Amino acid sequence: MALPLTPVEARSIAEAFRAVEHSVKRYMDDHYNQEEQKISRTEYDSLYEFCQTLLCLSSDATTAAVGLSIEALAAPADELRGVIEEANEKIKTLQKISSVINSVSALVHLASSIIAKNPGAVVTSITTLRNQLKA
Repeated sequence: MALPLTPVEARSIAEAFRAVEHSVKRYMDDHYNQEEQKISRTEYDSLYEFCQTLLCLSSDATTAAVGLSIEALAAPADELRGVIEEANEKIKTLQKISSVINSVSALVHLASSIIAKNPGAVVTSITTLRNQLKA
């Protein structure tokens, strides 16, 4: 039986989400604020909206994750933080904007699943995110 997430674990998960938000903003600056723009205004706006959503959700996820028990995960806090950190590192190296948008979208879905306190959706989101990171 998986133990419920503690406040400290929930906070570390939220911090991992915020780290992704910072990485995406850095990506946006690196690829849009140049003479030779590598992403379109529409792509920039999409990423911006996802970043804002991720930032808001990360704050809410801290509170919602406390007490969340995910039976399908052996070590929920470690697995959640691990996949979020893996996504963060991958985003830093992605060249295709569509891959960045898809990864951030999957992270938003994961954060939403945590807030909904839906363990099944959390597990599905983790699987989706891992598949996205392999693509």
